[in-house]
Amino acid sequence: MRIKSITLENIRSYGNKKINFPEGSTLLSGNIGSGKTSLLLAIDFVLFGLRKGNLSGNGLLRKGKDEGFVELNFEINEKDIIIRRNLKKSKDKINQISGFFSVNSKKEELSPVELKQRVLELFNYPTESLTKSKSLIFNYTIYTPQEEMKNILLNKPEDRLNILRRVFGIDKYKRVLENSKILISKLKERKKEFNLLSSDLERLTNEKELKSLRIKEIGEGLGNSKEKLIKVRLELDNKRKNVELLEEKTKKRDEIKRDLELFDYKLGNFVNQRSNNKRSVENLISEINELEKELKNNKISDSELFNKKISDTEESIGRIELETREISKKIGEFEFVIRNSNKLKEDITGLNSCPVCKQNVSNDHKHNIEYLENLKLKDANELINEYKSEEIKNFELINELKNKLNELRKEKNKIEVLKLKKENLENKRAYLENLNLEQDKMKKDIGEINSQKIGLNQIIEKLPDVSEIYNVLKLELNEISEIEKRCNSDILVNEREMKLINERILELNLDIKKKFEFKEKIVKYSEKISFIEGEFSSLVSLMEKQFMKKVHSDFDALFKDWFTVLVENEDLEISLSYDFSPKILQNGYDIGYDHLSGGERTAAALAYRLALNQIINTLMSDINTKDLLILDEPTDGFSAEQVDKLRMILDDLAIKQVIIVSHDPKIESFVDNVIRFEKINGVSEIA
Repeated sequence: MRIKSITLENIRSYGNKKINFPEGSTLLSGNIGSGKTSLLLAIDFVLFGLRKGNLSGNGLLRKGKDEGFVELNFEINEKDIIIRRNLKKSKDKINQISGFFSVNSKKEELSPVELKQRVLELFNYPTESLTKSKSLIFNYTIYTPQEEMKNILLNKPEDRLNILRRVFGIDKYKRVLENSKILISKLKERKKEFNLLSSDLERLTNEKELKSLRIKEIGEGLGNSKEKLIKVRLELDNKRKNVELLEEKTKKRDEIKRDLELFDYKLGNFVNQRSNNKRSVENLISEINELEKELKNNKISDSELFNKKISDTEESIGRIELETREISKKIGEFEFVIRNSNKLKEDITGLNSCPVCKQNVSNDHKHNIEYLENLKLKDANELINEYKSEEIKNFELINELKNKLNELRKEKNKIEVLKLKKENLENKRAYLENLNLEQDKMKKDIGEINSQKIGLNQIIEKLPDVSEIYNVLKLELNEISEIEKRCNSDILVNEREMKLINERILELNLDIKKKFEFKEKIVKYSEKISFIEGEFSSLVSLMEKQFMKKVHSDFDALFKDWFTVLVENEDLEISLSYDFSPKILQNGYDIGYDHLSGGERTAAALAYRLALNQIINTLMSDINTKDLLILDEPTDGFSAEQVDKLRMILDDLAIKQVIIVSHDPKIESFVDNVIRFEKINGVSEIA
């Protein structure tokens, strides 16, 4: 990873500023409060976001501003990465809102949480780092405030070990052991469940034996019932055959009786029908005579002739009505002329001057106009009288024609009624003929039925009445049928019971099989519990000890070497105890970390920090942040010689990009680049 630039807007002391970072080592120089630490906090924020109790929006957003952002441009594995996080002020607090993540100009808008996850994935940090508010790996390899590293040296041994286990990624051994205890507890619970589930195995086995004995008993009973059923069915078949013979005879006798009853019914219907037809014939003859008499006295005229007269009369009425409407129109036109003339006479009488030319109108001119209009009025009134006289004549003619039309329509209707009566007469004559034919046929049918009745009576006299014998046999048949039903019922009950018992035996077999499987599982679970409690736990503990031993050895060697380089004091020796605590000897006597001078404490913290960086980068060779190191005031309390020793250590580390925040001007002598900051009117600027 190599940082290329960072852009800040409204972040702490920054208004809007873009800062470029060259390759190699870079010193961020400036007075206290000039904006150096703000830059490191901005990098922390853009990568990992706000963190409660550690990095807040109130501490980042410039006072008096509602919005701000940090945009970081860096390079990983030849990929150009841009990350932007935004801050926005609400009513009572400052929140981080959605930002974006860009890889080789391919931009994607993401939420704050998604941005953090994408960063950790990009850095190729272990998956457990995704759950941390800020990755411990980044914290102890890239950027650790100097005071925070001093704090780890002063922590309780147990707390320090827990932190280092997480940093080294070996807390998984502890989690494995803790999880194994949970697993053992669950296995024991499961074993207990299996014991409970298999506890009734003996009861189920006994029940199965009893059910098997019952199956045998039912089988013997079924055999006896089926033998009895065979005998009953033979007797039932014989009785049923005898009953069927008697039923056949009885059926034939009953059919003849039904035929005789049917013939009697038909005879009754025929007699009634002939009587009704006779009365109908008499009525028809009377009606036919009356219609013939009426048609004889009234001649049926040609209806087409009346249709022609009606049509001609309707046409004449229409023509005269049209003429009358034309006359009324003419009368209206002449009445309009009369009204206009009278109005003109009135107007000209009171007119003194022409409304157009404004000249005086003479009395002679008025008399001439009045004379002409009177002539028009006379002619119009004469014509109106002539047209009204003609109109009255037309109205009288129309009324006369309408009366004639009504008389013609009455005559036509009378002719149509006579035609219908003639048609009705013909229908009645045809109906009378059919009735006479029907009477003749019924007379013949009555004779045939009487003949058939005589034949059926002769047959029925020859058939014996077997009803009493049939009833006795029927009763016996019913009794044997009841015996058969009881046998079938017994068989069904036994078969149903046998079916249920067999189903229960199948269930018992399955349950017994499961119980035996549970017994086998109990044995297996016992073996697993024994293995995890014994061999597995011992092996995990041994692996953790061996790993920690190797890490401790390498860590101790680096810590010693770099402390020795930074502090040339033959009376002072330093090493790591088993819990990774600094162990300090002066002239062979133990002294505490707080008894060291300021420069010696800084040297110890820096040596510890750099050793931790190297150990982590070695253990996790696949992470993508090994080429970057940020040091915050690494030389606090150092002498000039110690500052020079820092240069030697950085050369040995051979890290591609190192960013150092320091007030020490001597560092400028050995870094590749220097960026100086100053604050002008409360705003951080590059000097």
